[in-house]
Amino acid sequence: MRLLLLTLTVVMLHFAPVAIAQGNGWDEADWEDGWDIEEPTGIPIYGFVEAAAGSRLSASPYHARLSLGELRLRLGTDYTWRGATFTAKGDALYDEVINSWQTDIRELNLQFSLLDNLDLKAGRQILTWGTGDYLFLNDLFPKDWQSFFSGRDDEYLKAPSDAIKLSAYFDWFNIDLAWTPKFDADRYISGERLSRFNPLTGSVGGNSVVMTVDQPSGDEVAIRLFKTVKGTEWALYGYDGYLKSPEALTPAKLPTFSRLRVWGGSMRRPFAAGIVNVEAAYHASLDDPRGDRPFVPNDQWRLLVGYEQELMTRLTGGFQAYLEHTQEYDSLLAELPAGQPLPDENRVVLTSRLTWQNEGADLTLSLFTFYSPTANDGYLRPTLDYRLDDHWSFTTGLNLFFGEQRQTFFKQFNDNNNLYLRVRYAF
Repeated sequence: MRLLLLTLTVVMLHFAPVAIAQGNGWDEADWEDGWDIEEPTGIPIYGFVEAAAGSRLSASPYHARLSLGELRLRLGTDYTWRGATFTAKGDALYDEVINSWQTDIRELNLQFSLLDNLDLKAGRQILTWGTGDYLFLNDLFPKDWQSFFSGRDDEYLKAPSDAIKLSAYFDWFNIDLAWTPKFDADRYISGERLSRFNPLTGSVGGNSVVMTVDQPSGDEVAIRLFKTVKGTEWALYGYDGYLKSPEALTPAKLPTFSRLRVWGGSMRRPFAAGIVNVEAAYHASLDDPRGDRPFVPNDQWRLLVGYEQELMTRLTGGFQAYLEHTQEYDSLLAELPAGQPLPDENRVVLTSRLTWQNEGADLTLSLFTFYSPTANDGYLRPTLDYRLDDHWSFTTGLNLFFGEQRQTFFKQFNDNNNLYLRVRYAF
């Protein structure tokens, strides 16, 4: 498939009319000066210092009360010379939860134009696409769920990829092609920071049983064709790689990442007083084409419909309905070992986001709600952000999980309910 996608890209670049599509942040005037670009006089440095603390709302049998405790320094720079831009961005932090100094390189890449309508970006970078709000159908780039559920900034939900990205712009379509030479997995819930349900034992476990996984060493490739036509954003997607979290098991019952291929599409456009989006994806499980391997996820259809609009002055509301439909469900049930939790054939998740800002836009209140009527579980994310000035800002919030059965997705994290506070000085 990789050879097919790369060949397809080369053919498109050769035969497609060379013109830069409108509405994608590119303009012919950007290229008129060629290489006559003023060289910078110095290297800019920017970043922030942040202190963060969080506590579980109740005692946990699996972890200490402290759910977040860190002091973080971010440094970044962007340097442009002769049309090429070098970007570096990284964090150094002390993490009290695991008593460890850590570094996290968020970006380290070089971006330049090969042709007037062809850009190349190589190195560590944050990749994302799709239309979902916290729901990812065709976005198969790595996510950091431990950060998300612990109270770190939303920026950290998107984990970096070590990739090469080609972007080309034409009159009749645009294309992104991202190749990751070595598979980048999610920063998944391993038990080290947050407890989770273990289907093999039928119980919740924490840092005493940290997950050990069988990590694949293959590559992955993602492609997107997109275009805005009369105010409507259209996109087609493809992916060939692996499940991003270790949801499968090897014959020796070791968690692993099974092979995955995804095809999908999306649409977003103005509707009534707001914006509507529709997205669909077919997740093909290449290691379980007949659906009769109970420890490998089956094929799935995924569908999302969303809508967002301003409800009143400075108050915005967004709503989503999401469906996961498991294929070959009867085959799965026939082979499921006795005592294993019974999966749902159809999982429905409903979300809502309410966001209010004061007149000065320095205070923001937000509530994001997940609720699954099929599993009868959910997750609440209330947050308060206050910007004191151009340097100082404060954020506080809650991560609240609820449900009835311990094996459902949100309920399994119930022991991790937490309150957090972050204080940041930006420079």
